[in-house]
Amino acid sequence: MADHPLPVGTLVSHVNQQWATSVVAPDGTAEILEVRGPYNDGAYEYRVLAARNFSWRPGPDNPLDRETWWSSQVIRHCRQD
Repeated sequence: MADHPLPVGTLVSHVNQQWATSVVAPDGTAEILEVRGPYNDGAYEYRVLAARNFSWRPGPDNPLDRETWWSSQVIRHCRQD
C-alpha cells in the first residue's frame, strides 16, 4: 500500500485492474492531476487522467484522455516522473 497523499504527476493503477501488473503496464494506467483530502476516514481523493477504456492497456488505441476521481483506497502506486 502506498503512503498518501501521492504527489501530482504520480503514475498509478486502480486495484480493480488486476491485469495491470508491473510487467503488463509498468507505467500505470492513470496519472494524478489533483489531490483532495484527507477526509474524516483518512482517505484522499485523486483526480486522474486515465485510459479511455478501463479494461485495456494504455497505448495509441487507448490514450490517457479521460478524467475521473479515484479514492486512495483503490490506488496502486506505479512510479513518478
